[in-house]
Amino acid sequence: MRVRFAPSPTGFLHIGNARTAVINYIVSKKYNADLVLRVEDTDIERSTIESERSIMDDLRWLGIEWTEGPDMGGNFGPYRQSERFDIYAEYTKKLLSEGKAYHCYCTKEELEDMRKDSEGKTTSFEYSGKCRHLTAEQKAAYETEGRKPTVRFQVPPNEKIQFDDHLKGSVEFDSGNIGGDFIIVRSDGVPVYNYIVVIDDALMEVSHVVRGEDHLSNTPKQILIARALGINVPEYAHLPLIVGSDRAKLSKRHGITSVNLYREEGYLPQALVNYLTSLGWSTEAGSEIMPFDEMLKEFELDKLGKSSAIFDFQKLKWMNNAYIKQLPGNELAPLFSPYIEKAGYDINTIESELLNGLSELLKGNCEVLSDIKAFAGIFLDNVCKPDDEADAMLNEDYAVAVIKAASDIAASLTPENFTDFLEMLKEKSGQSGKKLFMPARAIITGRLKGPDLHRALPLIGLDRLLQRINFCGEKYAH
Repeated sequence: MRVRFAPSPTGFLHIGNARTAVINYIVSKKYNADLVLRVEDTDIERSTIESERSIMDDLRWLGIEWTEGPDMGGNFGPYRQSERFDIYAEYTKKLLSEGKAYHCYCTKEELEDMRKDSEGKTTSFEYSGKCRHLTAEQKAAYETEGRKPTVRFQVPPNEKIQFDDHLKGSVEFDSGNIGGDFIIVRSDGVPVYNYIVVIDDALMEVSHVVRGEDHLSNTPKQILIARALGINVPEYAHLPLIVGSDRAKLSKRHGITSVNLYREEGYLPQALVNYLTSLGWSTEAGSEIMPFDEMLKEFELDKLGKSSAIFDFQKLKWMNNAYIKQLPGNELAPLFSPYIEKAGYDINTIESELLNGLSELLKGNCEVLSDIKAFAGIFLDNVCKPDDEADAMLNEDYAVAVIKAASDIAASLTPENFTDFLEMLKEKSGQSGKKLFMPARAIITGRLKGPDLHRALPLIGLDRLLQRINFCGEKYAH
């Protein structure tokens, strides 16, 4: 069994394509299959080596490993389509010589006219076959005009195209309903996707093509080409598309759509893989948090969902937080560190014990790793200036009383007893409940929500606690 993932390097890895890559990777691990990474870079103007590298980096970050590809070679290369043009040219010669394809000299303007009905409105297009039977003299005349021909595949009439899809079941098309003779080589000599993907899959001995259902309409054309060339047709599994909450195809207007932005935001790769796998599929027990080994045991290609899956951004955040909470502080510290630095702190000046401690304490507050930026100052700033909510509350009479009580006991705080500050404050102020703990939290952290204060105090330390009490005393209780 051999599967493939074949991205186009024209931008960042889209989350929908990442889902396809994840499913192919799981299939390869589940069924001990080879996973081929093939770069489909025939869009010469838009394809870049930078995009190719970015896509590979994102795949590696997700934990996806391939057995063959442009970076490592293999027995079926080259693995970039731009390096396989000589191969495609031989197949084009074969189709032309056997009368299964022909040169088309129609201009863009002529084709546009064909698309219009008698009233000048654009209609669904089916090529008329105008150039099918040109004489040598007609071809020569067109070439004298400077016209550069495309190559069109000659679609056989009234031919049934049936295949069994692992997810869609039996699918059938009629050759008369696929738009007529279609272009397989553009006028600049570059072959098109629908043509060369068939050749590549056959020559690379891909046995199963697992891809998005937006490719379903391409399948009859690809099967016709394979039949004409006498090459193998793989088995197909067309995955339902990922959609937004409005059930439209997932796009930027719904939220983050590229994997690199999920990386930058601070999602864990194992959480993203778990979530992408769960779209349209679940275990018999209904488990949502699934280690990769568990997914492999439960996964069956034919049991994937048949309908489009809604991408729930909030559920992904919930799942990511669940994965963050599973990690101990010492493993989270290096993951949080880049975001702490982005918040303006020199990570090299922070003691590892403090970094590990705040990572352990704050992991429950972070849906994504970048959330650490909002909390790091609680432990790293000398003074936490109250935010608007905390400032308004600290001006209340009951809060001022708590601040005065804190100022009164500040002189008695020592390295040995400062972790008992909250108990001492309760006794001194006579307050309890929210009227005690909300002002106390605002004094210590500068906000009304955050980590558990009893666990936070030892990490904040005596010196910072005293500076914060002093700051609040001068600002609110002078």
